[in-house]
Amino acid sequence: MTIDELKRYNGQNGARAYVAYKSVVYDVTNSPLWKNGDHMGEHAAGVDLTSALSDAPHGDEVFKEFAVVGKLENSEQIGSVTQTPKMQEQQSDSHELFKSKLKTWYKIYHPHPAAVHFPIALHLFATGMDFLFLITPNEAYDAGVFYSFFIATVMGLVAMVPGILSWWINYNFSIQRVFIIKLIVASITLLLGVVAIYIYYENPHVVYEHSFQGILYHAIVLVTGLNVIILGYYGGKITWGYGRYQTLTEDSKKVLNITKHESVVPYDDASQSISILIGGAAGTGIATLEKILRDAFKKNGFYIFSTKEYMSRVRGGSNTTLIRISDSPIEAPCWKVDISIALDSLALEHMQERWHENTIVFADEAFSEKKANMILVAMKENAKKFGNAKYANTYIAGILFGVLRIEKSSLLQNIAEHFKYDDVNGDVAESGYEEGVKLENPTLPKLPKSDLEGVKKLHLMDGTTACGFGFLAGGCNMVTAYPMSPSTGVLNFMAEMSKHLSIAVEQSEDEIASLNMVLGGWYSGARAMTTTSGGGFALMGEALSLSGMTETPAVIYLAQRPGPATGLPTRSEQGDLNMALYSGHGLFPRIVLAPGSLRECIDYGYLAFEMADKYQTPVILLSDQYLADSVSMIEKVEFSSYEQRSYIVQSTEDYVRYEDTKNGISPRTVPGFGEGLICAVGDEHDERGQITEDYKMREKMVAKRARKNDELTAEAIAPEIAGEGDIAIIGWGSTRGAICESLEHLNNPRLSHVHFAWVHPLGKEQLKSLERFRYRIVVENNADGAFANRLKLYDVKIDDQILQSNGFGFFADQLRIMIEKSIKELS
Repeated sequence: MTIDELKRYNGQNGARAYVAYKSVVYDVTNSPLWKNGDHMGEHAAGVDLTSALSDAPHGDEVFKEFAVVGKLENSEQIGSVTQTPKMQEQQSDSHELFKSKLKTWYKIYHPHPAAVHFPIALHLFATGMDFLFLITPNEAYDAGVFYSFFIATVMGLVAMVPGILSWWINYNFSIQRVFIIKLIVASITLLLGVVAIYIYYENPHVVYEHSFQGILYHAIVLVTGLNVIILGYYGGKITWGYGRYQTLTEDSKKVLNITKHESVVPYDDASQSISILIGGAAGTGIATLEKILRDAFKKNGFYIFSTKEYMSRVRGGSNTTLIRISDSPIEAPCWKVDISIALDSLALEHMQERWHENTIVFADEAFSEKKANMILVAMKENAKKFGNAKYANTYIAGILFGVLRIEKSSLLQNIAEHFKYDDVNGDVAESGYEEGVKLENPTLPKLPKSDLEGVKKLHLMDGTTACGFGFLAGGCNMVTAYPMSPSTGVLNFMAEMSKHLSIAVEQSEDEIASLNMVLGGWYSGARAMTTTSGGGFALMGEALSLSGMTETPAVIYLAQRPGPATGLPTRSEQGDLNMALYSGHGLFPRIVLAPGSLRECIDYGYLAFEMADKYQTPVILLSDQYLADSVSMIEKVEFSSYEQRSYIVQSTEDYVRYEDTKNGISPRTVPGFGEGLICAVGDEHDERGQITEDYKMREKMVAKRARKNDELTAEAIAPEIAGEGDIAIIGWGSTRGAICESLEHLNNPRLSHVHFAWVHPLGKEQLKSLERFRYRIVVENNADGAFANRLKLYDVKIDDQILQSNGFGFFADQLRIMIEKSIKELS
């Protein structure tokens, strides 16, 4: 095993955890001390620990309990391990993982708020007692003052420890004014407490004297009472400070895996997979068959990816579903398939171009003739023996498991769960399984190895659901939308979630109304969003511009499909980027995000609401039919790490809505929260929100809104780069998985993958990493090369473009050929 191969076994996201010591590779996956590849927050799996052991509190005897899985090739000499940049980065990731766990623990137990109430209360009690003592001196008051003050000082020291911890993990040692004030006042309070205790300890009777020490003692007791009020006030501003002191720091992004995203585990070129394509008419139960097979394969320990192609009709036509099973995670479809199942004659013809020379085809003998690699099965006739031809799908599921020699119990369990009131389906599947076991074919693909433990930790999810969870993590509590595929899935998801959470869901009369209702929701304090596709978004231009002028946040989920006009309403394309960038009249800031994986859907769904609220601007999250409908696997998500910050302030009588601030972001409040008047208008306005036509004020407001864009650009997230080669394969959004697998198969060290999930705005800081490449090839699922053209505006040289606009997302095997051809032409 090479060091690069070792890195794949990092214990993260379902991968096994391996470590090396003195050239021997050990499997530490099942050790409770190596959970998720992390050892006590100090070491990460997937590395050579030879030199690190010298600093450990134990010797090499600990390795005796672990299984040896191989030898490490070209390992460093004993006692000397060179820390490559990637190994250092991995250790850094381990540090961030430890910090993330610490933050989660903090949010569960709240140690600082729990500890700090005692010294505050006791200091105030001591101050009150001291007032009584000064009015009526006696021993009882004297003792009450000192002992409560003493305990308060000691508890204050205890409370400072989790306070500093909170300052680190929650605020990344922010040096904003509020934190500095708290730190100074807390330190002064603690120091004064020590002085007062020392004075009393030296002479307890000093409290009755009018000496300097006596006056100083009482002054300290009274001043510390005032100090803890100040500490409580600023602590409240931090905790409920309406966002003034909470920023999306780089640390926050790392905790959310936003700046550096990894798939479940790296795709292994040596891995084994089988692709199964099922075809039939709409309404014949393909979706049900897909779900039953998908869940059953997962229970047998296989990694899953599935996607679908369907026509714009409720019944009839010819639709297909692709299911890939593998011994390692996969996040992309393939064009050529290993097994093809035709449920009718039209499907047989429709799928034919996706067969390779060894593809095994299952078809009903009623509509097909025997050909090479074709297995004819009396699906409907055998199903009718059980009472109805509709059991044909269950029958073919049994055959598939039988011919692949996969344990049938998981299949039967899934069928029983899905068809709770029809026990016949289980008998049909049993019959199909027995028939499948009898079938022999020399070209049957090799079954991938199962990974029960790794797969067990993962969850099946489609892009629609992942985006929905991301929006919930961002605090979405209002959805108004007009149904339009492929965005309707998110609307349906949020409607279902409204049964369990406080979410207002409204199907508006049209897309114009839906975005205007979103603006009304944000104006009144909600976190609102709408869902739409290209044609619907085209109607939202005026409301989008209203969001820009009134500086009212908005989140728009734009699931793309091929246009123009109705186009291909159930197919996929990245064709709406320019519309997202330029829709709406006038100049105003906006953010465009484009996730490319399940984890990015969650991360950037959350980020959409944070950025909209913080910058008071519209945020457009771009998805597409392929990403929305594709199902892959994701590790457990710790939703407690997604912190919903509030950026709303309480208004005063002199509040002005559009205050001309240094960064262009004016304090935002909502009606009824304070004494201020809130004016929001679509006309140009002054700082109060009153309509104006004064040209100087117009210039002032234009400049103010533009400064927000400068802030946004500074906070933009740079593209993720994988690889050290000099040829950049650049993609954005849903092309991520296909590019990743293509490059893994090509195994060309000259190739690097550059993935953009933050699409706009971008600046020199985010794009400077592209300067090191000799060639830059942009892969886009559209006909106009919109993103490549966008990069050119930033003076990024583009050497070639790979475009596809046929209604499909990219297939990994086809894209590999396209990239290979492009490289040859450039070289």
